[in-house]
Formats: sequence, structure tokens, C-alpha cells
Amino acid sequence: MPAALFVIENCRENRILKVKFLQVCNVGNICGGTAACAWTITHALTGHENVVLFLSPPTKETVAAFAHCELCVESKLTEAILQKHSPDFVILHNTAPNRISIRSQIPSLQYQHSSGTRAQCTFHVACSDWLSQQIPGNPQVLHQPIPIPPQTGSRPARSLDEDLTVGRICTPILRKWPAELIKFYNILSEQFPTVRWEFVGAPHQIQEALRQACHGRAIFHSASSNARELFWKWHAMLYHHPTLTESFGRTVAEAMRAGCVPIVDERGGFLEQIDQAQSGFLCKDPDNFATSLQKIQDPGARLQISQNAKESAAEKFSLESFYGNFRRLLLKLDDRSPRV
Repeated sequence: MPAALFVIENCRENRILKVKFLQVCNVGNICGGTAACAWTITHALTGHENVVLFLSPPTKETVAAFAHCELCVESKLTEAILQKHSPDFVILHNTAPNRISIRSQIPSLQYQHSSGTRAQCTFHVACSDWLSQQIPGNPQVLHQPIPIPPQTGSRPARSLDEDLTVGRICTPILRKWPAELIKFYNILSEQFPTVRWEFVGAPHQIQEALRQACHGRAIFHSASSNARELFWKWHAMLYHHPTLTESFGRTVAEAMRAGCVPIVDERGGFLEQIDQAQSGFLCKDPDNFATSLQKIQDPGARLQISQNAKESAAEKFSLESFYGNFRRLLLKLDDRSPRV
């Protein structure tokens, strides 16, 4: 049995031993995919010590979110950092070879979230089946842990008998909000004149055009980790991008955990999160999106899909599910001298 797993199992059985994990994130923004994943992993591996190394300065919101962890900021993972923190296990998130400069041999995991060359580790996993197929060697898949979104009660909950509220949440950069969305939302808004549209993270440059496309029925929210509360208000989360394929797209699973019905592109990591027409909808073209919105106009059908989504996401992406999958990965680590 690998030493790291031995220590984890002792801690799991309420013994005094703990594992000290060091996670490495490229971007210090909790609203980004890898930092959000690292944050959730610290909660999935509860009871252990967590150090997070950011390779770029973290935002104030990110520092606050990781208050339960020890944080450090450096341009690369070095021998000095390992000696200072003495981790038992290192998890790299999409870390490139030139961001690593160490000699020590330590159990390690490269958690790849997008295509490209990554630093070598003891073990290599991809965040989705789709991404695994894009990587030489087709590494094993480890889905991200997805917590239940926060629900403070400060926002109204969705109701069965009200008009639909449909949201989109995405990183606030223009390439994630292409100009083609204007026509796309204009078509849907004309077909569904009672739907209310909400957008999280839409850059200022595109907001007025989106407002006009939605015939004034659009509300905009700033990107923040607290924006996940909106999943409890929205009846559906709609995501379309004409060219960009998401390797995983954790907002789909986040929405599902709150019973918010996902209606998304039939591409990439979305495919393995949704059971078509059972826990959400996968769409090939604008007509598919319109048909899916029409189906959830029926309150009974919408309630059933919402419940299916919650149950499916809890089974696949809960923190407990991640811990079990992570443990099984550690079981596969042999006793050879590992390296980062």
C-alpha cells in the first residue's frame, strides 16, 4: 500500500495521522476552473492539512475563500517550497513543465483540465472522458468534486408556477462571450417572450447588445463565487458557444446539484454529465435549444428533470464520490520512488 494512502486511511479512521496536501494552481482566481477545483478538493479531503501554491497573485475573494488553507505565491514550485511546507502529496492543476524546479521524490498527481503539455507526476488524470481522448496515453478520468451551491436565503427560490428564469454563468472574458450570442439570444427571446434572462460574468462590452437581444428582459450579475446561489433561483442554465468546447464545464454539475436544469451544447465534457432529456438537455443547434426550453415550460416535466439532475449530480460529483475515486487512484500507486 502506498505511504500516502496508508496515512489517509489512518486519518479516515479518526486516528491522529494526517496528510499534508500541496496543490498548485496557475491562476489565483476562485472564479476560474482550476482554483475552484482546488478549493473543492480541500473540502473533499476534509480533516487533512492543505497548502495551496498560486503561480500568480490571488484576488482578495480567492484569499478569503481559501482562508482555511495555508497560501503561498511563487512563480514556480521549487525545492525550497517543498522543504518549507513538507507536503506528503502534491496535486498539480494543469501545471506546465517550466513551472516545476525540484529534485525531491514525492507522491504527486497531475490533474489535467485542458489540452497541452504538462509536468510529469507519479500519476496523471484528466478531468473528463472527452479530454482524456485528446491526450496521448488517454489518462484515467477523475471528475471534479462539486459541492452543493450555497443557499443563504437572500435570493428568491424558483417556483413551479412562475415564468421561467434562464441563466448563463461564465468567465468574464470576451472569448467566452462571443458576438454570435447576440443573434442566438434574440431568436430565443422572440420565441419565448415571457422568459427572464440572467447573465453572470458578461463583459461590459456585450451587455447592452444582450439586453436589446433579450428585448429588455435581461439582468446582469458580476462574476463571483457567491453567484452560484443563483442556481437555486434559475429554472434552467443555458450554455452555448459556437466554437469553444469545454473540457468539463463544472457549472453544469453545479447547476444540477441545485436542481437547475442544464440546457447546453452537445460537446466536450457536457456529454458525460447529462442523461439526455432525463437530467438535462444536450443541444446541437438553436432549434434544439428552443425545443428544450419548450419542454420545461411544463411544470411537472420540469420538476421531474430537476429532481433527476440533483440525484445524478450527487451520485457522480459529490465530495464523497470524489474521495472514493481519489482513494482508488492512490491504491494504484506502487511503491516505486515517485517523482514530480
